[in-house]
Parts: sequence; structure tokens; C-alpha cells
Amino acid sequence: MKNNIIEIVSFLIQRLLVDGEVFMEEEIVMELLELGYEIKDIDEAFELIYNGTEIIEAENVLPAKSREFELYNRVLSNAEKLYLPIDIQGLLIKVIFSGILSIDESEEIIKRLIQTSYHENLSNLSLWDIIEEVVVDQYKLYLLLNEISEFKDIVPDAYRYLN
Repeated sequence: MKNNIIEIVSFLIQRLLVDGEVFMEEEIVMELLELGYEIKDIDEAFELIYNGTEIIEAENVLPAKSREFELYNRVLSNAEKLYLPIDIQGLLIKVIFSGILSIDESEEIIKRLIQTSYHENLSNLSLWDIIEEVVVDQYKLYLLLNEISEFKDIVPDAYRYLN
């Protein structure tokens, strides 16, 4: 990504978060043009701000070659960290590093967690609900329940056994 676009996005975020200004897009565009930025870069920065979640939701974010490795060392991006509370981040990392889920399942869970965060406050239960939606293998669910202590408190004993 070009440096100018990053500077423009930083400028926009500064205006929104720090200054708390509600701004008219036309005013900001004029101000950025006066600062010497090109209209093409300004458009790309606005596109990134308005449609930035598409970057997070992109499927298959890992190259095919890295999917061949058995060890999956996933680090949450800064954008993902903005959407996920710190306790959910920790629990998610614990789930991923348990080695029980596949890479595709883990990525789908991250994507759905971020999408869910738009509409509700995330909790351990909402993470578990998403895991149950994504993971179809009942044995993997059983292993997660037994390995991760945070799930033991929220899932009733009656549902801990394989059918």
C-alpha cells in the first residue's frame, strides 16, 4: 500500500477519533488536496475506510503453501484486534493453538467472530456458538470442551458427550 494512502487514512482516523469531528467528505477532500495529496490516493483511502472490513473477511488469507504445514501459528492483525475484546482474543488464540481445528475452520471462526462483533458484544458463549456452527466434527467439539477450561463453565454437562 502506498505511503500516501496510509497517511490519508491516518489523517481521517485522527479527525474521527481524536478530534471527534463529524466532517463532510467534500471538506476533507478539499483539505487533503490542499495538503498536496492526489485525488486517486484520497479515493483509495476513503475506499479503505468505508470498505475496510472486506479485507478482514477475505477468504483464504494464507497462501496455499503455508496451509501445508501442520503447525498453524496465527497472529491476529491490528484490524482484527480492534473488533475483538482482549478476553475473546486470548480464548481464540487458545482454541487455535490447541491444534484441534483445521486452518480453514480457524479462519472461518475469526471471520464470523468479527462479523458478529458488529451486532453484539462478544462473550465466551458467542465464541462457542460460532465454533459449533463452523466445526461439523463432533469429536473435535468434544476435544475442545475437554481441553479449554473456559468452555467447561458455559456448556452444560449433558452436551459434553458424543452422540
